Amino acid sequence: MERNRSTPRVTAIVRACHSALVVRTKICRRWYLRALVALIAAIGVVGSLPVSAEEILPVPDGELLKAADVVGSVGYLMEVYGIPQAEAMRRLELQRIAPQMHDWFARMLVDEYAGMWIDQANGGVLKILSTRPERVAALLQGLPDHDSMQAVKARWSFKQLQETEQRLEKKINTNKNPKIRVVELAIDVPNNIVGVFQRAGAEDAGRGIAGKELAAAHDKVLKPDTKIAAAVAAEGGRAAVKQLVAGGHRDSPVAAGCDPRTCAPPMRGGMRLNVFRNQAAPVGENLNAWWGQCTNGFNMYDTSRGWNYIMTAGHCMTGSYKVGQTYTYSASFHPVAYEVYNFENGPTGDSSTYPYDYSIQPYLDYNYWSGSYAKNQVDSWCWGSSSTWQGCVDGTFSIRGYYTYAQIGLGWVVCGTGAGDNSSDSGYASGYSSHPGTYCGEVKSKNGGIVTNICTRKGDSGGPLFSEIDGQAYGILSGGTEASGPCPTNPAGTERSWYSPIDKILSHVRSQTLYYEGRDYGFRLRTSP
Repeated sequence: MERNRSTPRVTAIVRACHSALVVRTKICRRWYLRALVALIAAIGVVGSLPVSAEEILPVPDGELLKAADVVGSVGYLMEVYGIPQAEAMRRLELQRIAPQMHDWFARMLVDEYAGMWIDQANGGVLKILSTRPERVAALLQGLPDHDSMQAVKARWSFKQLQETEQRLEKKINTNKNPKIRVVELAIDVPNNIVGVFQRAGAEDAGRGIAGKELAAAHDKVLKPDTKIAAAVAAEGGRAAVKQLVAGGHRDSPVAAGCDPRTCAPPMRGGMRLNVFRNQAAPVGENLNAWWGQCTNGFNMYDTSRGWNYIMTAGHCMTGSYKVGQTYTYSASFHPVAYEVYNFENGPTGDSSTYPYDYSIQPYLDYNYWSGSYAKNQVDSWCWGSSSTWQGCVDGTFSIRGYYTYAQIGLGWVVCGTGAGDNSSDSGYASGYSSHPGTYCGEVKSKNGGIVTNICTRKGDSGGPLFSEIDGQAYGILSGGTEASGPCPTNPAGTERSWYSPIDKILSHVRSQTLYYEGRDYGFRLRTSP
């Protein structure tokens, strides 16, 4: 097909604006988007559908990234991969447009597209899988930074893998009670397969595991199940049985105080929550027998009653020494919220409920914690940048939405805030915890939940996982590798942390309230002030 004559001109303009990521004017931004229209339309026909200006990638909101707004993400990439700031910014720009590219390919090349991910270890390349990679390669030619985008051959399309995932969900997770699940499923994009993660043995598999050992632990099924194996075998190579690995819980004995930026209203994600135990915990690591510490994840509301809520980890509210209704308080012990059984999914013993480890709690004193403040904030706090290896952005991030589990890509840079500290009167065993605050890392794997290499410690449970890039929420902290003391720096990013995805939490709580009450409360993440 004849190529559009305007292509060379717009390509030259885009490359001029894009060079070194230093020109960030609105004029360049308009030309960048206009060039995307022309370049993609110039390719001609995609399948049987003509590509029109209305069918290209959606126009992103806001300006291109500024280094001052993504300090933690830039610092992580520079430290772990030894790259300069300009290269780190290029990679983050690639991540910024990746969700829109994913949605476009999934819609326009539905029978061919097989997902994408960012290979940070090998140059920060956006790898786009397809059963017909030559078509993807043609679409990428001429786009800014197309040398950092690679079309990769896949056997199965994303649509086929999603259909496999849905079949296995129906075959294996047959109990109608959402609290009772046999497996968790996740599409493994780099390996072009559906991972079927068996829940039995998840706690044993995660006990004492180091970050670099996680992949091997997933491949070693501790308690093989013939029914699961048979269901997977029937998929003809599209799926593989894996072992779910659950990280250690991150609630802890409570500290006597906290930084004032995390104590005063408004209530934001990342702020400390003190949990009162109904029974005294034994002396030992739990030096404070009656109080435990966790972190708020995000603010919530419902559409049926207009009530407001916090969200934290389910294991913060249930389990040993938490019998009956449990309440949360601030670091200054002002009442925050209370437990509602049907609005949470926490363990009743030592078992894990990851990746559905959550507790959605109605506020006790919403006027105090809200007032005239914005209600969709996550706290980002640097514990003295000179004492951390990467720094972060001091202040707050407005949460504007959340990514679905399917959208989240491996290699994406993310940040998390935790409230755990290592003060001498905190109640921790000596030297157990690191400093509280915000740390950044990347999505390393997906096993039904989100596995990152962010450093976390006890007291961080329930804390938010979010993006400095676009204010999107990802999940809340469930657990992590067993570690103590300061976060590793040489090399950095060697630990692992497990997060329960937002969209899975919302789906689970809806199913749960329908199952127990026949009612959908319409829980929503707070994404506006």
